[in-house]
Amino acid sequence: MTSQNGIVSAKRFDVGREILKWIAIATMTVDHIGAAIYPEYIILRIIGRLAFPIFCYLLVLGMETTRNPKNYLMRLLIFAVISQAPFYLALGYAPFEMLNIFFTLSFGVLFLMNPILILIPVFASLVLNFDYGLYGILWIACMRLLRANAKYGVVALILVGASSLLDSDIQIFSLLALPIILLHETGYIHIEREVSENAIYPRWTKYIYYMYYPVHLTILYLVKLNS
Repeated sequence: MTSQNGIVSAKRFDVGREILKWIAIATMTVDHIGAAIYPEYIILRIIGRLAFPIFCYLLVLGMETTRNPKNYLMRLLIFAVISQAPFYLALGYAPFEMLNIFFTLSFGVLFLMNPILILIPVFASLVLNFDYGLYGILWIACMRLLRANAKYGVVALILVGASSLLDSDIQIFSLLALPIILLHETGYIHIEREVSENAIYPRWTKYIYYMYYPVHLTILYLVKLNS
């Protein structure tokens, strides 16, 4: 976009946010490798616990900066549908035994669009078996609280994380993501730079993050077939 005086306008690009995205993608990949190919190596699943909290935090940031929340929700739903087959094939579920993480994030967006709508994801978590279920919605709600009040958010996240001990022996390790998230929240890795409104890099990477999920699951499924 160029202003009337011919000067190319600029926007702020958060490099720290990109760092968080790559950390989330890397730890998610390790988790799925453990779940799909090396289930005997529990350390892979423990490392993978860092991914979901970071994705929840990024979801909240995304809702704060998106120009069109409805389009944001639609993108998540589209990739939820695209990813469902690779998800159940790679991770060994029946076709609709478990819905993938994009569905979880989509219900989270409904809550972030209007907190009153939390009744919808809460009800959905009781009816539909989407990844992380109600526990996942609570993580997203806590990340929203963290953005509003860091102290209350940290306490809420610790309580939600500790509650996982009731039915999981490794989910508590999700709390290891909290220091990484706080590095961004407190500004230590919140690194902004100006880029042109027409810059390609920030735009096309957005779709890489979406596409990576079904693509890497498809690759893992093909590896399973040939192992």
